[in-house]
Order: sequence, then structure tokens, then C-alpha cells
Amino acid sequence: MSSNQHQQFKRKAGLALQRRHVIGNNPSAFVPGEIMDLSEFQFTFSTSQQDVETPNSAAIRVYNLSRETAIGLQKSHYDKVSLQAGYEGAYGVIFEGNIKQYRLGKENATTTFVEILAADGDLAYNYAVVRQTVAAGSTPDVRINASLAAMAPYGVAAGEIMQFSGGVLPRGKVLFSPAPGLIRNEAQYQSATWNISNGFVNVTPLNGYLPGEAIEINALTGLIGIPEQTEQGLIVRCLLNPKISVGSLVRINNKDVNQIMQAGPDVAPVRYNSYVGTQFLAHITADGLYRVFVASHTGDTRGQPWYTDLVCLAIDPSTDKVLVP
Repeated sequence: MSSNQHQQFKRKAGLALQRRHVIGNNPSAFVPGEIMDLSEFQFTFSTSQQDVETPNSAAIRVYNLSRETAIGLQKSHYDKVSLQAGYEGAYGVIFEGNIKQYRLGKENATTTFVEILAADGDLAYNYAVVRQTVAAGSTPDVRINASLAAMAPYGVAAGEIMQFSGGVLPRGKVLFSPAPGLIRNEAQYQSATWNISNGFVNVTPLNGYLPGEAIEINALTGLIGIPEQTEQGLIVRCLLNPKISVGSLVRINNKDVNQIMQAGPDVAPVRYNSYVGTQFLAHITADGLYRVFVASHTGDTRGQPWYTDLVCLAIDPSTDKVLVP
């Protein structure tokens, strides 16, 4: 069995909340503190991760905590959450972020819950500001590193950063800007996308993907149902796999894909300016290589759901370019 395949049995999940202590007078900068492990309780989760710069999110519902513990969570400043899930042999972090809200409630007369709403890297996204002067001849790496340094106090670090080209400034420059704005400018100039994933900044070229071996998705490795070709991309569901993340490469047998018709007797043509044509559909490649643009994980530690839902775009194997519909 290859390194990107595993057997899906014996589910495994972990949920930990962390209390962090404020650094100085900065209410958004922290150092790690006490941890509360809630892994033994029943909990459900739904995460949303996309290859866009806005923060990813998660909704986690923990069942039947004592009333004292539930109320204590709201008052004790446990403000970071780490969620792990998968199977024995394929287990890892699927979401880490800042807790934005607790909600206490009941599903029925006997079942209580605490719901946790969290966001990934939102403090750095909203508050990190670059105040720095760079010398003449500065490269994109210098400006990206300045942005990452501004984000570091908010718990965000460098992840997979692409190799940059060009963009050398002939004169010195004062950088005074929100850190995400600087990263956005550099990414756009390099024809790349950027996102914060589990506390790490990734910058990936539009015609590329994150390093690593392609993850096989088929009936033996957890494929559920039939992948569907759509205008947005290839829609795929599989058993929960923490190795799949936004920007990673997956391989799907094209014989498993349902293709759709561009037009038919009941489908009206789509008008693009003065041109009347049919819808553009996501490409399907001969070797089945696709880049993940959306990865959502859902699960219930004592229920049926345990899925990863993907939206993918094809990779041209001859050029390693993403084929945009």
C-alpha cells in the first residue's frame, strides 16, 4: 500500500481547547496556556477551508458537558481550538483556530450541547500591520517576510511559500499596510493564490500545487458516490482524510467521473456579451490529476457522518498547469 493510501477503520478524533495569556497591552497577541481535552465527549464538527485569503471556519458541537463546565468555558478564556480526526494510521489536524463564540443549548429535554464557532488566522488577518522600511533592491521575499513577521504575534507562521520571480524594487520603500494586503499584492503579481490554513500562510501559484505525492481517491481509499463534473469544478466526496488540504494534489480515476452535457433540449444557452454559447465545464484530464480548491470536513464521533467534500480543478500533466473552466 502506497504512502498516500490507508485503510479506513477505527475512527479517531481529538478536540482540545487552549487558554492563552495576553502579551503586554496587546489584546490580540498571546502565549500558550492551559489545555482542556474534550476528546472523550461526543462531538460533531463541520469545517470549511477554501483557497481564498479570507479565514477558514469551523462549527463544533460538544454534547452533554456539565452545566458548570459549559458556563465555565464562556468565562475562562479558552480561546483556541485544535480539532483532529481520521482513522488509525491516518490521523491529523483538520482545523486549528481562534474561538469566536460559545453557544449553549439543548437538542431535546435530555441532550445539551455547547457549540463552538471558530476562525483560522482571523486575528492576524484583521490586526497584523506592517510598519517597515525596505532598502533598494528588495525582492518579493523580503516583503512577504515582513508580512509574516507582523502576523507572528497572532499565532500565524510561514507554510508553503512559492519561489518568487521578478518584483525587485529599484528604490527603497516604506511599507505601512495591513499584512494581508501586502501578501495579496505579491500573490497577484506572481499569478498565485494565498490562504491561511491551520495557522500557516501558504502562497501557491495558480498553475501549481503544494509539494507532496498525489493522494489517491478511489473505491479502495474511501471514495463515496460518483464524482460530478460541474461549472465550478469536480465535486468529490470521500471518507474523511486529514491528508487532503487546500492546494494539495489528488488523483481520481476518470472512469469514476460523471460528465454532464453542456446543453440539451431543456438547457438554455448562456450569453457571454454578444456571444451565445453553452456553459463552460471543469476540465477532466487523461491521468486524473486535480488540485484541491475547497476541502470541507464533517463528522460525528458517535454517528454516521465522517466525510471530506472537495471541489477540484484539473492539472495539465504536460505543463502542471491548472485548467480553469
